[in-house]
Amino acid sequence: MKNLGTILSAIALVGVIYLLVQGNDSNAETTVQMPAKAEGELRLAYVNTDTLLSKYELHKELKLQLEEKAKEIEQSLADKTAAFQENFKYLEQQAGSMTQEQIQQTQMELQQIQQQILQYRDERTQELVQEEQKLVELIREDMDAIIDSLKVEQGYDFIFSFDQASNLLGANPAFDITDIVVKALNETYAAKKESEE
Repeated sequence: MKNLGTILSAIALVGVIYLLVQGNDSNAETTVQMPAKAEGELRLAYVNTDTLLSKYELHKELKLQLEEKAKEIEQSLADKTAAFQENFKYLEQQAGSMTQEQIQQTQMELQQIQQQILQYRDERTQELVQEEQKLVELIREDMDAIIDSLKVEQGYDFIFSFDQASNLLGANPAFDITDIVVKALNETYAAKKESEE
């Protein structure tokens, strides 16, 4: 029985080595045909999502767009805040020549402006959060399609997600298929982009 376990482990190791050699070959196809699984063999792999996101062209483009939008919102908010502060300073300077009623009226107007600024900030922040969630969902859908394809083609029983926030504390680099998934994602995105143009 121990010999059978050793044989199965050796077969699995050969399969992983084959996958790595084919995955590192720059001329290799996106997917690799692995040897048939031995009975009872488990085929495992993982994707480092941090690495994947940093190399996936679509993610990089959409993230850049989000960052640009965040900068625009931040600048707009800074402009609105600066204008509010100028109005407040003007009130302080003119308070001596204003009636109590005029001061109260101006204070109410400034409070309304302040509320509008806070509402603007909250709405824009919520928009960014929603767009980021859409980005995450889009990337997840793209990745799931590739993962499902790899699972079928390569006969993986489990494909794990591995990043700094995951519960997986460590993983053998031999089981890392991140580059294969990234290559497939970028090829699919490039083809889609080309067809749209």
